[in-house]
Amino acid sequence: MGVYLITGGARGIGAEIAVRLHGAGNSILFADIERVALPGVRSVICDLSDEGQVASLMFGVEAVEGRLDGIVCHPSQTTDEDDFASTGLLINAAAGLLRQPRGAAIAVHHGGPAGLPVLTRNLARDLGPEIRVDCIAPCGTEHFDNLAAYLLG
Repeated sequence: MGVYLITGGARGIGAEIAVRLHGAGNSILFADIERVALPGVRSVICDLSDEGQVASLMFGVEAVEGRLDGIVCHPSQTTDEDDFASTGLLINAAAGLLRQPRGAAIAVHHGGPAGLPVLTRNLARDLGPEIRVDCIAPCGTEHFDNLAAYLLG
């Protein structure tokens, strides 16, 4: 099965996505500013706005998991500007690992300014077709299964 990195997964949508992907037999890695305690999930503390920490995170993923099939950027930041910067930094840093399995990256957008959807559209153009990049604005739990299906290809 695959290896999926979820940011901001300590609670809410990020945690629910992790449970569903893990339940399908995938390995899950959380990266957040706080440690996440879910059975079978590796948790790494990482400030996603810090380029050095993101580079270290990607080095660790390559060393421990050896691959990366998908990313769910579920921001735990409080502003659209922070979401924009950390999502762009993370997806670009992970591009080398995501190309190997023709992976996917999803940004979860909770409304507000259109910076995040525009960023993901540009990343999709720049990184595709080897890497699928998209942005979702979930309205309810029915989107979790669709998201998991998108990530699993």
